[in-house]
Amino acid sequence: MIKAGHKKWARLLFDFYIKRELKKHFSHFYLVNNYPQVNKESPLVITPNHISWWDGFFIDYICNKEVGRRIYVMMLEEQLRKYKFFRKLGAYSVNLGNGFSVKDTILYTREIVSDPANVTVIYPQGEIEPFEKRPMVLKEGIKLFVKGNQGNVIVLPVGFKIQYYNEKKPAVIIRFGEPLKSETVINDFKVYENKFTENLDLLNNAAINKNFICDIWE
Repeated sequence: MIKAGHKKWARLLFDFYIKRELKKHFSHFYLVNNYPQVNKESPLVITPNHISWWDGFFIDYICNKEVGRRIYVMMLEEQLRKYKFFRKLGAYSVNLGNGFSVKDTILYTREIVSDPANVTVIYPQGEIEPFEKRPMVLKEGIKLFVKGNQGNVIVLPVGFKIQYYNEKKPAVIIRFGEPLKSETVINDFKVYENKFTENLDLLNNAAINKNFICDIWE
């Protein structure tokens, strides 16, 4: 597997680049609700939906703006080899076709998660799917990544939607779900699935009704 290798110069360069690129392609970045209060001493795993090529940009931007922890993002190894620069921003790999590599990724993820200074991003869908797809199939592998720290870890579903209104460029809309203790995710995965989907449904309703608390670019 490929481990993350954070570089300060890469972060400074990317922070400048990402905001420019997002504003170039999207009209607004709307928040439906505030980032929930999560104890800074609790390890944090964020689980966004996966709807587009832009998803890594979305979650990186919002984590740096709202979460304030060092970010780690799990990527498919073939993608990380293609976009090697992301390793310098906290991306690390998983190779689902190699059992030994998967084991290494599980152990590495548990090590990352154990440090509350970090935020770990895992896409439970495993692949890009339409926002509207129902029922959703979420990979239960997330239970393996938080299992060693189940007493303290917070798992936070996050939803993104790309929505066109009356402008040439679409808007990005984000909604934070309900934080869950990792022991809940491990012991009753159905609860996590329901909360993940519920958050997306609430996000969709907010998008339809234009019910936002702010545009973080204003």
